[in-house]
Order: sequence, then structure tokens, then C-alpha cells
Amino acid sequence: MRKLLNWARLLAILAVAVVALSACGGGGEILLGYYLYKQFIDEGGNSRIWHGTVSDTNGQALPGYLVEVTANRPDPAGDVRRSDETDDNGEYEIVMPWYEVASYELAVMHDGITVYHDEIGLVFNQDQARDIQVSPVATVTVSGTVTDSDSELLPQVFVTVAKPASIGTEPDTLITLTEGGANYQLTNSTGVYYFEDIFGEPLLVAAFHPSHGFGYFYIEEPSPINSGGTVIMPGTGQVELRVRVLDSAGEPLENTILPVDYRFTLRLVPAYDLSSQIALAVADADLFGNITAEEVIALHPVSGSLQVSSTDAEGFANTTFEATAGLYRLTLEDAQGGTFVGVLVGLETRLLHDAEGGEIVEVRVPLS
Repeated sequence: MRKLLNWARLLAILAVAVVALSACGGGGEILLGYYLYKQFIDEGGNSRIWHGTVSDTNGQALPGYLVEVTANRPDPAGDVRRSDETDDNGEYEIVMPWYEVASYELAVMHDGITVYHDEIGLVFNQDQARDIQVSPVATVTVSGTVTDSDSELLPQVFVTVAKPASIGTEPDTLITLTEGGANYQLTNSTGVYYFEDIFGEPLLVAAFHPSHGFGYFYIEEPSPINSGGTVIMPGTGQVELRVRVLDSAGEPLENTILPVDYRFTLRLVPAYDLSSQIALAVADADLFGNITAEEVIALHPVSGSLQVSSTDAEGFANTTFEATAGLYRLTLEDAQGGTFVGVLVGLETRLLHDAEGGEIVEVRVPLS
């Protein structure tokens, strides 16, 4: 019906154009023809229907999923995006303009998370029948406890959950309430947190308290039954990071000046940086004695580095580094900034919370 109306409108415009052209002696035919063509295209007269079914890998229809088609045109201002929500049978139908020069993409979203994305590119001037299969990601319950580094349960700790913008990417957005705003809890008297109907994969439980800093618990594959675990809060103090250098036999390199080719830099980057989102939620809720967002962010770990070029009598690097307690990713680079070949670290991420003795990272350097 819509196509018939569009063609009727075009014929009416053409009729008026014929009268106008005859009145002006035929001048401007090219300009008028271009105008009519452009108006027809811009108003979606040359439309095609995108349709199909969204289902999981078991063939089960998925209702309530948002399917979105985007036409990326040479001029970004002319990009077109249209969407439809799947019905009870998992079916969708989107009337989309067709452009000869446009790169099309198709995405499926659920609960604000992209669960499917396809860069389609150019398409023919015809209806687009596309069935979409999405890996099933169920809503889950996320629960657990929050403790300090001595395993003491902590009440009244701010806890929320972060989810990725696209399935399988790093969690970077806090879950929200239906009415808007961050969805958070304060742990009860036994340090327990509990969230229902959380959607996304992977997930990250994020916690904060002015006296205990930022803590995280990573959930790589959320379980449909229950997900979560213990969040260990590292505290807010500084930790001295020490590096012991070992030879290829695993023995400490004592009183050694490393050759230039074997010198390296240990870099620490916070494993997750959700501090600004957490700070805003804490400040908006007037928690913890009305702490400001800036004060919350100031407690988050920051990046740092430690250059290692020589060792002492015990094999420790002669340089040390103090870092804010928190969860970091550790990387090792050579003097040229590339990955230092042959250096092994036991874990890619370490929790630095031993403020008294400091955390020791053992680095193995094969000098043979």
C-alpha cells in the first residue's frame, strides 16, 4: 500500500512538472528531473522490505529483540536508520529506503546490548529476506559477598554490575533501573549483594567504599542459575611493588646490571576504569556522607610504570614503584616499547592489597 501511495505521489508531481515545463518552454528539464528524483529517493519512495526471523541456536524464536538496519551514505548527514521489534514469533519487518550508493549494516539488540552485528555492504534493489541466529544469553541472577583482604565481610558497600555494549566485549556500562539511573545496592550486614534479571556476557561486579577503594569480580560466562562471587576490596593505601629478576634456571640474578637488550619496563594499567560512572551514581544518591564524584574518582588506581635495569643482592630490582591498591593489568615492554620476549608473569592481573609487605612480581629473564 505504501509503495502505491509513493508512486501515486510521484505521478502527481510529474504531471505538475509537465505543465510547468510546457509553460517555461522546456528550460531546466535536467534540474527539475534531478529535483524530482532526489525528492523521491529522500522520502523513501524507492523502499524495500527487510524481513525475517530472529532465533537462538536451537531454533527457538526470540520475541522482544530490536532489529536495526542502517544505511551508511557518502554524506553521514544522509545516513538512515530504521528498526523493528520482533513479535511473538521472532519475526521483524522494516521498510528501508534503497540507495545505489550506501553500505548497509544489520544489528540485533536486547536489553540495550548488541547481540548480533553484520556489515552487509551494498545490497541489490530488492526486498531483503534475512533470518538471524543469535547465541542464547539468558538473564541471570548475580549474587555474592564483599570482603576486605582479611576475608572480613563488609556491610554498606556500594555494589553494581557492569555489562558490555556488545556481547563478548569488555564490560563498560553499568546496569540501569527501568525508570533510569544506575542499578546499585549497599551490601547488607553480612556483606551480601543480590541482583536479578541481569543480561549480558561477560559481566563485572563492581564495588566501592571510601575506606576500602574499588573492587571487582569478573564473570566470563554467566550461569543461568546463579552467577557472582566474592569481591575482595583492596583498600585505599599505597602498595610498594617489587620485582625479582630470575635467570633461565629460576635463580635470582644477584647484583646484576642487565644488558641493554634485556632491560624492560613493567607497566600497570587499571584492569577496569568505571570510576566515573560509579562516582556519578554515588554522588547522585548522596552516599557516604555526601562524598563528591571527584573524591570518588581520586581513589581509583592510576597507570604507572617501573623500569628495571639492575638488581640488588637478593635479585630484586634496584627501583621500586608505589601504586594505589587495586586491580591492574601488567605488561612488560623492552627498551623499544615492544613486548619483551622471554619474560613470564604468573598472572596477567594481580590484586595489590598487601600494604605491609608489598606484592612481589617475579620476572624470568633468560640470559643464557
